[in-house]
Amino acid sequence: MKQTMSNLLVRVHWLNKSRAFRLLWLLDHLKVEYEIIPYMRVNNRAPESLKKIHPLGRSPILEIEDKVTGKKKILAESGYIFQYVLEHFDTDNILKNEDIDMNEKIQFYLFYTEGSLQSPLMMEYILSLAKESPFPISYLVTIVANKISEAYSKGEVKNQLDFVEAEIANNRGYLVDGKLSGADIIMSFPCQMAFLRKFAKEEDYPLMKKWLETITATPSYKSSIEKVHALGSSM
Repeated sequence: MKQTMSNLLVRVHWLNKSRAFRLLWLLDHLKVEYEIIPYMRVNNRAPESLKKIHPLGRSPILEIEDKVTGKKKILAESGYIFQYVLEHFDTDNILKNEDIDMNEKIQFYLFYTEGSLQSPLMMEYILSLAKESPFPISYLVTIVANKISEAYSKGEVKNQLDFVEAEIANNRGYLVDGKLSGADIIMSFPCQMAFLRKFAKEEDYPLMKKWLETITATPSYKSSIEKVHALGSSM
């Protein structure tokens, strides 16, 4: 399948303020032409209309239509979508790697991101929201939340972030082989959120902070940001 995809129509079902931004960035970096179908959150949740595209009703969803046959593929789950795009559209190894071992490492990050890394970060975030309950409930909730955090998620967040920091140190400022890959793009969101929600501090993870600054300075990232802003939203 050619990277220009002259025989295909590509649509991204994009939800505002979601991880779907990474898919725009991936496609823009590969110079894949696509259409954005925007959805806006309702009460901070994805609208029911997304379930008409895929039963899970989550974003991103990648829709690929053959112009000749009209046959469509509907792809859900970020890691799987990234895997598909890299395999079928990145024919010049722009975000893949010619080395088999390095390419397998990229594949690892497609699954690690949503699994080992995202899970404790999400738990810490939920616990932080629970602490914002009105007083006096907040007093008891905070005690319980802190115990859960200390017993599991806080230490696990540190374990995962330490791992990422070491990987960047061992790969010349990137996650794989000293250059931008699909791994960097898919890993960007949870690491950005870790700093934004103060689970990570620059003094503890200077290489990760520098890595984020480097990869988000790419023209493809800026192009994707402009598209999101044109839709009246943020990442």
